[in-house]
Amino acid sequence: MGTPRGLDSSGTLERGLAVLEHVGKNQEISTNAIARQLGLSRSAAYRIVGTLKNLEYLEADRVTGRVRLGTRLVELGARAMAATDLHRCAPRYLAALAERSGETTYLAVPDNDAMVYVATERSAGAVTLACRLGTRRPQHATSLGKAWLAALPEQDRVERIRRMKLDSLTLKTINDPVRLLDDLARTSRRGWAVDDVENEPDVGCVAAAVRDHTGRPIAAISIAGPAGRVLRRTDELGATVAGTAAALSLRLGYVRAQRG
Repeated sequence: MGTPRGLDSSGTLERGLAVLEHVGKNQEISTNAIARQLGLSRSAAYRIVGTLKNLEYLEADRVTGRVRLGTRLVELGARAMAATDLHRCAPRYLAALAERSGETTYLAVPDNDAMVYVATERSAGAVTLACRLGTRRPQHATSLGKAWLAALPEQDRVERIRRMKLDSLTLKTINDPVRLLDDLARTSRRGWAVDDVENEPDVGCVAAAVRDHTGRPIAAISIAGPAGRVLRRTDELGATVAGTAAALSLRLGYVRAQRG
């Protein structure tokens, strides 16, 4: 990418991104050099660099004053890599899980207070279910959502539940915050979540959270099928989905600390 033309008159976002790209290419560079090489006024360059430093996208060397990419960008880069790895690796784990369980398996990622279904696999004997890729379902009413919520730090979990709108999708949806928090605490201890016909009539599911290399929950995988088939195998299928989620998390770099 060459030096942008007319960058000094471009929008703030475009100039900020150009500065980040330029710093990344140079590893360390002075603000005056950024202004000169990108064709920015010194005042604009110092203002943009100052804002990016405050947001931790850039950091300055204490001796030279030169700037380099900051910790916030490193974190974002790691998350982007984890997301890419997740979508590349997950299908084979879902396929093996579907074959072992004899049901349909899903991968979903969080989006605000919902889970978005992004991958699925079916066994030969699985029943066709309503959820398609791109479908959004409330976190509080799905095993996928409850597994992800239960994997959050407890304080984060409590704050989210207190502000969430707990609509009822079926007669069995948990719409009371206290009951939901109790259910999530059990899920956290057990290692997997159960959807006891809480999202769709006659459908049961079990799910477990997938973590990235930092231990942060980034997705969840589930086994879903007719309630009569899935819910009578809750312990078996719950342990199975938890084992698969742990294996996928390990593939993404998560190593759980050993308890002393």
